[in-house]
Amino acid sequence: FRDILSECNFQRNEWKRKQGPYFEKYLHWEVTEECDLLLTCKVSNTKTQTSIKWCKDGKQITAVTYDPESGISSLSISKVTKKDEGVYKAVVADERGQDSSVLEMLNQAFDDILKEICRIGGTSASELNVQATVDGIKLYSLTKCNMEFMKKTWHLNEKILESQERRRMGSDDQQVWLQISNPTEADKGKYTLEMFDGRQTHKRALALTEQVFNEAIAGYQRLKRPTEYFVLVPSDRAKVVKGLPDVVNIMEDKTLCLSCIISGDPIPEVSWLKNDRELISGEHHQVTVDKNTVTFSIQQVTSEDSGKYSVFVKNKYGSETATVTVGVYKHGEESGK
Repeated sequence: FRDILSECNFQRNEWKRKQGPYFEKYLHWEVTEECDLLLTCKVSNTKTQTSIKWCKDGKQITAVTYDPESGISSLSISKVTKKDEGVYKAVVADERGQDSSVLEMLNQAFDDILKEICRIGGTSASELNVQATVDGIKLYSLTKCNMEFMKKTWHLNEKILESQERRRMGSDDQQVWLQISNPTEADKGKYTLEMFDGRQTHKRALALTEQVFNEAIAGYQRLKRPTEYFVLVPSDRAKVVKGLPDVVNIMEDKTLCLSCIISGDPIPEVSWLKNDRELISGEHHQVTVDKNTVTFSIQQVTSEDSGKYSVFVKNKYGSETATVTVGVYKHGEESGK
């Protein structure tokens, strides 16, 4: 009886809902092959006077398309960021009544969207290429899109590489790269780029053999050689000029303070991450930027503050990441134990 009563109530509400304009298909999301996020819904039983309005977290959205003939309304979001997380609502109405549809893109639901964008970006990544630069050799993979959310790891002969002064890792909207400055014989070998989208790992590899290495070195020497006709200008991409230490051990209840020097024109955007998740400045974590100096501090650290911290800098010319591993030990323990 309860099942029949529930079905009757549902059908009654559906009948009432469909007396006016209503949602035939509720709000849902998909990621296009160009890595754009597309929010779509479909309305039915409409007429000329019917209106459809969208809002995010209670604020109206105007960049919405609506086709009265098909009843399809959509919102396209390119270059998705954390700012796009929220609650989206669409309302269709006229004098006969109204209907609404709500899509919560929060927490795990929003993470699923980021993972799908990263999956398409990782799948689209080209094989590794070699390019001679004025600083040395650049290894890179071209992608349809690249997100901070996607974890990127470089290997040389199966050994993980860390970003440092001579080997810098970074990315922009079109590529993921490794810049090797002043290359030597020790830089030969098999390079592997791993891109983890949250569910699976996409690998791209390149063997920097004797021949490939020598050709790249020859190109580097040509670019390095000055001429009377031009002057090579260094890139204005975002950089971590003076990086972080590899490891920091600190006693609990002490104050952790990490700082680095950045450069770039335009001035880079700065983000701090813990274990590849973005940190928001608040009571526990404080981030300050004073001209070219970026400082990250934690008052009264606890064991929960242990982990891998990264500073991510980005401008329109590219990005770079510097990483430090923080270990918190208790009173009476030895550092690093």
